[in-house]
Amino acid sequence: MNLPQGDGMRLRFVTAFTLLPFLVLIVWLPMLRWVYVAMIAALVLIGAREFFTMAARTGIEVAGRSGTLLAGVLAVSAGFAGNGGYAPHVVLTLAVFAVATVHLFSARHTIAGLSTSVFGLLYVGYCGSFFVALHQIPEQGPALITMLIVLIGCSDTGAYLVGKAIGRHKLAPTVSPNKTIEGSTAAVISAALAGVVLFALKSGLDWHSYPDWPLSAYVIAGIFLSVVGQMGDLVESLLKRNAGVKDSGTLFPGHGGVLDRCDAFLFGGPALYYMTLYLGTM
Repeated sequence: MNLPQGDGMRLRFVTAFTLLPFLVLIVWLPMLRWVYVAMIAALVLIGAREFFTMAARTGIEVAGRSGTLLAGVLAVSAGFAGNGGYAPHVVLTLAVFAVATVHLFSARHTIAGLSTSVFGLLYVGYCGSFFVALHQIPEQGPALITMLIVLIGCSDTGAYLVGKAIGRHKLAPTVSPNKTIEGSTAAVISAALAGVVLFALKSGLDWHSYPDWPLSAYVIAGIFLSVVGQMGDLVESLLKRNAGVKDSGTLFPGHGGVLDRCDAFLFGGPALYYMTLYLGTM
């Protein structure tokens, strides 16, 4: 099996490993809690701007400025909500009303414009707020964010390596021609194995900050996050294809924009949050 080579892959890994130490510090140091919230808010603002820019390229009139600002407010609101708070839900309701008002007084009144603006709030702002909501969980927040990054990161890496090396059967050819069934399968297996490794490290090193789940739950978490993460990836591919762009932005060298890098995490954040809620950790 020949593994993929090339500057693109090297640049992806260089970018990831350069940012990783800073990310670890921001996620894990309690004194940097609000730096973490500010970082997520900044990423959500940039991601929302990318989304509304892509939507505008298709000819849809969106509430770009107000939608971008409100998406950032949604993310920050989770920082004031506490564990299981209602702030993001209240802010989301008010944000939808605000965007609807903007469209009511715009030059053009279209279902497509209003629907797209509301979807942008949900997709980038509300889903992005779960990065903060997970981090707010007492004692286990940083560990849950680490789980999210590791499991989806391993899923993406497995899909990329195996898909490039032996991928033959297209997964969703009309949306993302480069994605294959072989890569998708490898993604699920890689995430499941990452769940096993996390459980072994938690048990062997007595990491109390990680959820006290059985091995099966860690494996299920890996599979679940891989599946929903791949769905998020395909959704963003659909958006880019419709907008006629290769990348949503250029913030991360080798990775593209915020949505290119965070598409899987936008779906994975809510998935892990509610899985954690269901299993009774919160």
